[in-house]
Parts: sequence; C-alpha cells; structure tokens
Amino acid sequence: MDSYSLVDRTKVAQDWHSRGFSCGMWIDHAGREWVCQAHSHEELLMVMSGVIEVAVGEHLLRPSIGEEVHIPAGVPHTIKNVGGKTARWLYGQCRKSTLLPEPFASSLGSTHVTS
Repeated sequence: MDSYSLVDRTKVAQDWHSRGFSCGMWIDHAGREWVCQAHSHEELLMVMSGVIEVAVGEHLLRPSIGEEVHIPAGVPHTIKNVGGKTARWLYGQCRKSTLLPEPFASSLGSTHVTS
C-alpha cells in the first residue's frame, strides 16, 4: 500500500474547508526546495508520502505522514523534499486572511494538483 493512501484526502479537505482553508496537493521531485517566502494568509500542510523538511521562521520541522503543520501569516517559510523519492503533500490557504502583500515565488519543479 502506498503511504499516501494512509491519508484520506477527502476527510482532510472537509476538515480544512470547515476551518476556512482550501485544500490542494503538491507533488515534488526528490531534492526540490522551495524559495523562502511569507504570505498574507495562514497556511496548513500535511505530508501524504515522502519526506519533507519545513522551515517555519526559526523552527525546522520534519512532519510525519498525516501530521498537520500550521504556518502563520507573515512568517517566512520554505519546504524541501529531503527524501530520495517523490513527495506528495497537501496544502491549504486560509481564505479569510489579508494581512500582508503577496510576494512572487517560483514553483518550478513541482506539480500542483487540485480537486
């Protein structure tokens, strides 16, 4: 069984939507590292498969599959696929926050999947 089948994307999406967040999925190749960025909105993420590191402000996290990570609005953060294979992770943006202007960030090297 693939590890991402351990996370019920539909249930996560329902939970996040009830809390005011969107729910999409990124598929990142091994070694992919995101540009450090901060947003005007809160974000959530949850690993479905693979191994990623998430730097949120001064904290470096390596969330387990199914573990939710909260990224507050305005806090610099980056994500890196540190596993030797493709990583799949869910992300959600809070649809209520508008605190800071949105910087441009490159998403080259990733595939974005929405439902």
